[in-house]
Amino acid sequence: MSATESKVKTAPKTSKKTLKSAEAEALKVALDAAQVEYVPVTALVKSPLNVRTIPYPAEKVCSMADSIEAIGLLQNLVVHNLPVTALVKSPLNVRTIPYPAEKVCSMADSIEAIGLLQNLVVHNLPDGRCGVAAGGRRLKALQLLQSENRIDAGYQVMVKKVPDELAVAASMAENEQQMAMHPSEQIAGFRTLAEQGKTPAQIGDLLGFGTRHVQRMLKLTELAPEILAALAKDEITTEHCQALALESDQKRQVEVLESARKRSWNNEVSVSSIRNLITSEEVSTNGDKFRFVGEAAFSPDEIRVDLFSSENGGYVKSASLDTALLEKLQNIAEHLREAEGWSWCDGRLDPISHYGKDTKIWRLHAVPPVEYTEAESERLAELEALEAKYEDENPGVNDDVLAGALEAVWEEQQTIAHRAKHRAWTDEMKQSAGVVVSWTGQEVKVQRGVVLCADEKMEEKDASTDLAPEKVDPLDAVSVPLLTRLSSERTLAVQAALLQQPQKAVALMVWKMCNSVFHTTTSVKEPFCISVSVSHYALTREAPDGENSVAFQAIQSEKERLEALLPENWRKDMTTFFTLDGATLMALMAFCTACSIDGVQGKDEFGRKHQSSLDGVENAIQFDLRDWWKPTADNLFSHMKLPHIVQALSQAGLAGAAQDAAKMKKKDAAEHAEHFLSKIRWVPEWMTSADNQKQLAAKSELSLAISQNDTDADAGDVTDHNNPACAA
Repeated sequence: MSATESKVKTAPKTSKKTLKSAEAEALKVALDAAQVEYVPVTALVKSPLNVRTIPYPAEKVCSMADSIEAIGLLQNLVVHNLPVTALVKSPLNVRTIPYPAEKVCSMADSIEAIGLLQNLVVHNLPDGRCGVAAGGRRLKALQLLQSENRIDAGYQVMVKKVPDELAVAASMAENEQQMAMHPSEQIAGFRTLAEQGKTPAQIGDLLGFGTRHVQRMLKLTELAPEILAALAKDEITTEHCQALALESDQKRQVEVLESARKRSWNNEVSVSSIRNLITSEEVSTNGDKFRFVGEAAFSPDEIRVDLFSSENGGYVKSASLDTALLEKLQNIAEHLREAEGWSWCDGRLDPISHYGKDTKIWRLHAVPPVEYTEAESERLAELEALEAKYEDENPGVNDDVLAGALEAVWEEQQTIAHRAKHRAWTDEMKQSAGVVVSWTGQEVKVQRGVVLCADEKMEEKDASTDLAPEKVDPLDAVSVPLLTRLSSERTLAVQAALLQQPQKAVALMVWKMCNSVFHTTTSVKEPFCISVSVSHYALTREAPDGENSVAFQAIQSEKERLEALLPENWRKDMTTFFTLDGATLMALMAFCTACSIDGVQGKDEFGRKHQSSLDGVENAIQFDLRDWWKPTADNLFSHMKLPHIVQALSQAGLAGAAQDAAKMKKKDAAEHAEHFLSKIRWVPEWMTSADNQKQLAAKSELSLAISQNDTDADAGDVTDHNNPACAA
């Protein structure tokens, strides 16, 4: 066959275990005999005999330069020769992912053929041996050669010794040069350096990384061990980990990942699914609403910082943001009421509308025409002339001066206009009207001259008693964020109370199932179609007392007790439950039933507030919320408007305290209300059923009588000591 007819044959894949050639043997002898020399870097150029012709990637060159700079101190260390048997892999070696077998075999063949070209980096171990911090793959290859008797136990290996505190840095720097580290290995390495007391800036300087990158990797060290293990196995990516890092609770991280897996197609978890599961009830801190409220309105625990966001943003609970916004709007409204002399004020999330249901509650006065005094008119004319003059001047080197002058003119014009608008509202108008401050979605809106329709109707009506008073829904006085927070607290309390009555809990569960079985006809695809949804995570996040509440502590205590009774391997083998006795099964059924209760209230798509679904259960078990929860300034009164605080005191029969509160600022009134209402068994009427309201009223009258006869200290102890929750 001629050369032109021949075909190029592809070399077969091999393990690269080639025979020793004369050239390889000669090279090995030459390298063994060669002395280590140091020459200036300026004396070095790339050899024309270097077989590498493809340009090196710029990022790889930069990374290596940073690493060389970071561990340049290794150049000054003396090279030692140690027998291969004196070397073991160091516990400080950041490489934790097993080396590919073919890479180790290839390295072993190369070492056997031409010797070890690069030294290992080691440190002393307590047992007298040396741990290899950098060069783990070379050590693995040497150990393979020794195990196959291709080198003897006395084979000398070039090493450089470093102190323990530099072993991790040397390991990370060299591993990045030799073979890109797995993200899980890099995370572990950064954790070790941080545990040694190094700051992110110091770690970055040492290894050639930016401080921001180090901070992000250290954030990933807080992930649950199960998640980091999944990353090491390449079951998830760093992007998944970055999304999971939004959640600080490790148990919750694992739950989110498992939930995302169940929702995914073919077990391929999307990053957006994880992020949505964690932040479903939260909003971004990059919005106008958060910027207006300000970061100072929240504790560090309330803001979920997203280190991996390009905008350095984060998340905050939507309900918490609305609560903080409402408080700030209320403060502005109270300031305007005092400064301008309005009869009342209100801060609300949405502006009062000229249409719909708002027209039945409020009426907006027409804005009176503005009239300027003679002096104001003259000054406005002067300012208008100045404005025209400044705008006609050619811009030049005095641009900043002109801009400042124009700004001063506009500010004075606005001041005069505001003063005239404020003066247009007469004292007579203000006596019967108020000011409302709200949020448009981008900015604050002030509506003056707002009249309550109920006040106008009362003025028009005669004081006759045959007219039935118009019924007012108590929920109208409650903001949606406060409604959600306290209904979460109430739900936990009902769950805890139901746990104390297991027979009723099981009866309610059977009643619920019978409603499905005897009144619904469906095709059953699975043996069991009973579903239990537990929302403790969401409930404790919303409830003011959170995981520290008496109710949740009781629930957790019972959960721990029951978990200890579950048979081994019960999650994988349903038949293990056949071994449980009747009492244990009854307790488990009662617990699961109680935990399934969800009475959280919010609003529907039309803005209407949900009525509570807990009333029937509360009546059935003779539930008393005051056994589990007590109103305070922090969890209730500071989130109410001043008129509603006064109304609460009045409804509780504390007329004198109500009159005093009406003269106070809201903060003082909230503390005042806590002082009086915490002594009696009062709760807001919208937080209890109608039947319970009657019972509470009777208990409150008794508590009130006791508090009036005893000292304040004695009155603070009025409670139901037969209930373990109160005793706690």
